[in-house]
Amino acid sequence: MNAILVIPCFNHGETAAAVARDALRLGPVVLVDDGSTAGPPDPPPGVHLLRLETNRGKGAALRAGFRYARDAGYTHAITLDADGQHDADDIPRFLEAAARRPDALCVGVRDFVAAGAPARRRRANAFSSFWFRMETGQRLADTQCGFRCYPLALVERLAVGSERYAFELEVLVRAAWSGARLVAVPVRCTYTREQVRRSHFRPLLDTWRMTRLNSRLAVQAFFVPLSLRAAWSVGRTVSPRAALREFFGEHAHEPGRLAGAIGVGLFCGIAPIWGYQMLAAVALSQWLRLNKAIALVASNISIPPMAPLILWGGLALGHWLFTGRGIEFATVTKATVLAYAGEWFVGSLVLALLVGAAGFVVSYAAARWRGRSR
Repeated sequence: MNAILVIPCFNHGETAAAVARDALRLGPVVLVDDGSTAGPPDPPPGVHLLRLETNRGKGAALRAGFRYARDAGYTHAITLDADGQHDADDIPRFLEAAARRPDALCVGVRDFVAAGAPARRRRANAFSSFWFRMETGQRLADTQCGFRCYPLALVERLAVGSERYAFELEVLVRAAWSGARLVAVPVRCTYTREQVRRSHFRPLLDTWRMTRLNSRLAVQAFFVPLSLRAAWSVGRTVSPRAALREFFGEHAHEPGRLAGAIGVGLFCGIAPIWGYQMLAAVALSQWLRLNKAIALVASNISIPPMAPLILWGGLALGHWLFTGRGIEFATVTKATVLAYAGEWFVGSLVLALLVGAAGFVVSYAAARWRGRSR
């Protein structure tokens, strides 16, 4: 393992130089100036300075630093912020973690309470960590820390489209989707009024960018199978036919999961939640880790040709449960349904349970028979 320290900066002046000088004790350093309008920092001897002509954001600065590191023959890049909040003495922790797992992305985890971080910083990090867990299913206490150790082979492989502050978040999510291991490394940090004042994080604009990114990633996490997300995260093209196979193959290789998806879809398609059946089928499948595409198709049992029969079935079953008498199909009108709305609601739920259970049993038996016949 061969690591270099990458420090992106923008109008940090003497602070960036001091951070670089402190880090130089522990390894080679490249200082990436992101088009500072106040003039580039004056790096100490031994620190390489890269300068971007215009300000393009932290993501662009990190990319430039990674390219330099890769071209220079390094395998890992340890990044830390130029405002002085990170303690360079924690760099050996990253070196040790990376030596144990060279392929892992090591992420610094700060103790916000001990550091006296502003409340808005703690809230922003908690919000980001919540979305990260929703998108990946993994827990990471600090998703916004810039103190990290990146395997350059992993960074080069990931297809990350975001820039500025959103770059660091998308790298985490796509690394997790691609199967890369994320390792949390406890780090110290300090927050002073001067550091907070020097921050170039723009609450409105950058929060909007983060929200837009999280929305896009969350939609992918909710609807797209992990195998496809993993392929897209490393820029691999998937044919439409292969994509359809992945959509209908996720969580469907076991008879129980396949039957469960069909049963859930049939239940939601008949349940008295008209207008929300498909959404309910997808949400319930996500929660139960079943195939969403199969459940979605099964929920379409309530298509227009079948809707009158389902409506009558729920009403007739409910009326029979309450009164012991049936209702003929020809006598059912809108007024009848409104008059017996309670009976229809209960009957529809019971019918949904019965049809869903029957669909599960039949599809499970068919899947087991098919598996034995192969």
